[in-house]
Amino acid sequence: MKNNKTFQEYIAPIVVLVGICLVITAALAATYGVSKPIIDENTKKTADKVRSELLPAADSFTEYDGKLVVEEKDKVFVENCYVANNKTGAVMTVKSKSFGGLLTAMVGIDNQGNLTGVKITNHSDTPGLGTKAMVPEYLAQYKGLNKLEDVTAKADPQINHVTGASISSNGIHYAVFAALHQYSEMGGVK
Repeated sequence: MKNNKTFQEYIAPIVVLVGICLVITAALAATYGVSKPIIDENTKKTADKVRSELLPAADSFTEYDGKLVVEEKDKVFVENCYVANNKTGAVMTVKSKSFGGLLTAMVGIDNQGNLTGVKITNHSDTPGLGTKAMVPEYLAQYKGLNKLEDVTAKADPQINHVTGASISSNGIHYAVFAALHQYSEMGGVK
């Protein structure tokens, strides 16, 4: 009788909990298997839409398969680069250190080497403060530039950095700098 009581009090609940964990794990794995391709497709569509916004003259894009620029390991690096099939330019996705961690910026550059636009697609910076450097009005000042005078936004006379959001401003500036460096390393768009 003592063995039966030990089984009911200690072993049976453990067996039930392990069974529940296995069923839930299988359900999560199945859900992930079904939703991952959908999420990947939606992510690709969104990225293609942003690329088209940053380089409106492009007809479609092909991923660049050459070496990608790393300005500072795990802090400022080009994640991918897509070249317009009609050779009107390229769009780089750059990760750059910022106040809340790495931000993701997409930077368009036309076939003359001029910036066509910058868009922040992901960040963890402080809403209302660091994000002041991510508004379209701030990002628009990069449009038309083909080089940056300095690595930091505050020291670059072409850029009006956001007071109180210097780290975020610099994160964006580093991202644009890396994109221009990538374009140069590629030898432009051919």
